[in-house]
Amino acid sequence: MKKISEKPWMTLLLALFLPGLAAAAPAAAPARSFAYVDENTIITAEVAGERSFVLNFINLSEFVLVIQPGEFIYRGGSGAHYIGQVYESEQEDAEGDAERYTASFLLMGHSYAGLTVIGAFRELDAIEEPSVRVGARRFYLEPLAKGDFEQLALQIGQLDLESVDPAAMLEKAGIRHMGHDERTDGTSAWDRDWEGLLTEDGINPPKIIERPEIPPTAEARKTKTWGKVKLSGVINRNGGIQGLEVVKGLGRGLDERALEGVRNSWVFLPATKNGEVVETMIGIEVEFREPEKERRPQAE
Repeated sequence: MKKISEKPWMTLLLALFLPGLAAAAPAAAPARSFAYVDENTIITAEVAGERSFVLNFINLSEFVLVIQPGEFIYRGGSGAHYIGQVYESEQEDAEGDAERYTASFLLMGHSYAGLTVIGAFRELDAIEEPSVRVGARRFYLEPLAKGDFEQLALQIGQLDLESVDPAAMLEKAGIRHMGHDERTDGTSAWDRDWEGLLTEDGINPPKIIERPEIPPTAEARKTKTWGKVKLSGVINRNGGIQGLEVVKGLGRGLDERALEGVRNSWVFLPATKNGEVVETMIGIEVEFREPEKERRPQAE
């Protein structure tokens, strides 16, 4: 019998939640844990950090599932949608070089996967309708209180992936159906929530996930030179930036300052397309603003 609790990702999941069993979660605490359960599929999602979720997939069916980070999406309280960009990876490419990210995972029947999805996520305290598309189905995950999620993790840990009767197994474990799913209707409505997040040719474009402010030079302050330096470069498959150059500069040392700051302190995620991480061009603007204390008050 192949129990899930014996696997590394479930051990991590339990370790994350068990220390908090004694503490009652505040009644008004925003949901940061979510789950979908039916007799063939179990999906859990948990906010893991400022830019990441831990997604756990359990495939109780005989079918192979292709899981991609860009199919994970949620709506924030403002109404904006946020999607996954890449999965963390410890694989090697054909040349034997380490791959930092991947954009697809093949999940065999009666198996599981624990994946960390990274993206330009925001509004993590106001997550609405988190969902995952797999093939022709979209799984909407149900929000769970911390204690309920911890209990579900314990129950999942005792499941037997080799069971020939998953429905009976879930019933015996006391795991109810959670969330709901929809199937594609063949219309553009299926992709509505992804509109504006992908390019017309299906690219999930590169993201800037950390952009510390770059201070102006002393010469720029002295001459009161402010504005935007426009740069271009290539984001490689590991999120590094290459070939960075100035497209439109300001002078006064600001062009060099922008290049140095972006190279050394900004953090990027690579683009993806059709389940692959790809290199793409990116345009960047670095704005040098006049410090507040140096601005003259406007006349009323």
